[in-house]
Amino acid sequence: MSTQQTVRAKVMKSRFHEPVTKQIYEDQFSQIYGDEIIAPPYNLKELKAIAEYSSILQQCIDAYKTNIAGFGLDVEYAFDFNGADVTQDQKKAAETDWTRLEDFCRHLHFDESAETILSHMIEDREKTGNGFLEVLRNGAGQPAGIEYLDVKNMRVCGLTEPIEVEFAYMENGSLKTFKREKRFRKYVQMIDGRKVYFKEYGDPRVMDMTTGAFDGQTPPERSANEAIHFKIGSGVYGVPRWIGNIVNLYGARKA
Repeated sequence: MSTQQTVRAKVMKSRFHEPVTKQIYEDQFSQIYGDEIIAPPYNLKELKAIAEYSSILQQCIDAYKTNIAGFGLDVEYAFDFNGADVTQDQKKAAETDWTRLEDFCRHLHFDESAETILSHMIEDREKTGNGFLEVLRNGAGQPAGIEYLDVKNMRVCGLTEPIEVEFAYMENGSLKTFKREKRFRKYVQMIDGRKVYFKEYGDPRVMDMTTGAFDGQTPPERSANEAIHFKIGSGVYGVPRWIGNIVNLYGARKA
């Protein structure tokens, strides 16, 4: 006759909390979105980090960087330099501009090559749909350099009131200008709770970088620099090309 043993178990409550899903970060702009600062449709910092969980996305982005900026910058004439109707004065002026532009491209950034700075921007654009560059001007008001702006710290502001600006273009080797009204945007960068405003490239107004207000009395040390927004798409913010596959990439990150 077999004996039957009874096993009793006591369930102990775990001392540890149940695992919960958490975002990679909290949006530092979340408390100040409104009429001026526009919220992006996707979490920009998560979009930038999510490529780490894809087996192919980073390789595609690296290919974009190589094919767009990896072969360097070059200067081209805006007209047929050897055309029969081109005068010697036009050729002399074009040669002077050629030398000046070559120097400009060579010295866009003193610590790294211009191609490296552009590659950083292109990587942001392909990961998040948005890339930013800061434009530096010399004492004569001419563009003299560029700096990389990290997309995770940048946000887009609404359009300002239209102002009249002058545009230049080349026609048959001659520089011509015309005027029309244009509405510009402002951009804001926030790091550790401190905001810095940038005006859109080409905006001729003086802007206070600490408040974002257009004020002609702003001292030079507080005058805002310009920013160029490179985006994919026609919205206020760009959208990355791979956005249709975001569910699969989020799944890989959660796993």
